[in-house]
Amino acid sequence: MSKVFMASVAGLGTAAAGGGFYLLKDDLKSSPAKATIRDKLKEERFEILDSNSPSWESVRTQYNSSRSTSSKAFLTHSKDIEVGELKKLCEDNLSKDEFDPSLYSKVKRWCITPVTVSKHLEKWSMTSLPTDNTQNSKQAEWTKLAEKYDSATNKISGLATLETKKWENLASKCKEIGDKKNHDDDFDSSVESYKVWCTEEGVKSLN
Repeated sequence: MSKVFMASVAGLGTAAAGGGFYLLKDDLKSSPAKATIRDKLKEERFEILDSNSPSWESVRTQYNSSRSTSSKAFLTHSKDIEVGELKKLCEDNLSKDEFDPSLYSKVKRWCITPVTVSKHLEKWSMTSLPTDNTQNSKQAEWTKLAEKYDSATNKISGLATLETKKWENLASKCKEIGDKKNHDDDFDSSVESYKVWCTEEGVKSLN
């Protein structure tokens, strides 16, 4: 190895050592801000409710039906709250960077534009199988899924077996869970089940 090369390497090392303290100071100053609950929801492709959204009234109605349940409401309320109060609760909690699963679940339940399981998965480029049992163009795909269902361990909640009309029963259940909305208790579990049992991607995963 040449002396010139060694000298060059040594020179770089000296320069790096000399500037290390200042680099460290700059890094400390410019450390990135923590991701907030709002950031995480956007990352998961949910749409935050705009302050002028017409959906607030329907969300408020759903919230008030759960206002005395501490696992669902932000606070336990003795009476119904108004839209303005719910907006304030959402704004305060969306900006938090504490990823407590319970709080995150509440914000997702009450502070995003209402969305169904099937529509949410469209944002992830997943394609739902049609659920019309009378003239179903994807009967072959449904049949493939149905053949695997009864022996599977990751079944849809409430559907232990497909019984006689197997693919029809599976399609019917998929329609039901596909219509679940983010304020429903079983939204998250329905999303996971829907991906496996109700989509073209689920069929492809069998191959």
